[in-house]
Amino acid sequence: MDRVKARTPNPYEREKLYRMKRQSTNAVNSRHGRIILLSRGGLSNAEIARRVDCSAAWVRQIIHRFNDGGVPAIEWYPYYCTGGGPRKFFGDVVEQIVEVALSSPKALIGMNCWSLPKLREYLIEQKIIRSISVSWLRELLRARKVRWRHTKTWKDSTDPLFWRKYRAVRRLYKHPPPGGRVICVDEFGPLNLQPRAGSCLIGPSKRVERHRATYNRKGGVRHMFGAYDLKTDRLFGIFTRQKNWIEFLSFLRWLRRRYPNSQVLHVVLDNASFHLKAEVLSWAAAHRVRFYFTPSSASWLNRIECHFTALRKFALDNSDFRTHEEQQEAIESYLSWRNGAREISLKRWAAYRRQHNRIRRHAA
Repeated sequence: MDRVKARTPNPYEREKLYRMKRQSTNAVNSRHGRIILLSRGGLSNAEIARRVDCSAAWVRQIIHRFNDGGVPAIEWYPYYCTGGGPRKFFGDVVEQIVEVALSSPKALIGMNCWSLPKLREYLIEQKIIRSISVSWLRELLRARKVRWRHTKTWKDSTDPLFWRKYRAVRRLYKHPPPGGRVICVDEFGPLNLQPRAGSCLIGPSKRVERHRATYNRKGGVRHMFGAYDLKTDRLFGIFTRQKNWIEFLSFLRWLRRRYPNSQVLHVVLDNASFHLKAEVLSWAAAHRVRFYFTPSSASWLNRIECHFTALRKFALDNSDFRTHEEQQEAIESYLSWRNGAREISLKRWAAYRRQHNRIRRHAA
């Protein structure tokens, strides 16, 4: 009886056998994998049959099938080996589906991106699965945390002094000079009077809020010179009609007045032409303001940029301001909350609910 032994598996077969052994949702594959591995471990067929709870004749049959046909000869999946019933996709099949989904579509199907129908067609054509619905394929990918994400662009800096400027800015962030204040400065805008798309919460059977379309913007633009204080984590700024060296110099004077004259202001900013104006540089040198310029095409080094992203989302997105005063008030309201100058509540919920119900009754 014990003269039937499993042959030595190759590295691929050994890895596959261990994966089969760990298939908790497929008891047949788990049992067949254990039979081969226990046989290679030197156990008798009778002892193997006792451990895996089957007959010694079945153990010998599985070993014969493995020796003749390898791992595919002892695998069992209900959607291949049975005629009907609901289909199930076990761990190793799902792993292969995910691996295909995360592989290059350019190399596999000659297209730049996958879609669920194209991925389904490719999986069936390659006989990875026999059939699957698009909705179930979506659920399998979602369960494995495979998501659709937008790609973004990246621009490398061509600044010949990139590393010198990079190290200077990073050193300033990590070791701020004593007796000084590190300020990140940038311009936010231009601020047009235009409808802006956004996102909002909506309940069942409710319509999403709509904004007007606009093709003529005759209200002019505004700009905000913003500053971010790394020590106090405060974001503030002033609004102007133009963006030039005169307005920027006025902003620097305003910024200088916010701090004691004994403190040196270490200002991180980009290489805009009006930042490099001779009048601006001479004034900065005379008033204890030191500039640290980020490399060209490397604005991500300026820490104010990430705070502008939140400002744009919570103050401008999903809005349709008709005047610059309304737009400025919304930005200043967000900055007031962000800097801890006010609580998040502007109106009590009970008062808002009474007012809302009164409006609904009058409208009815």
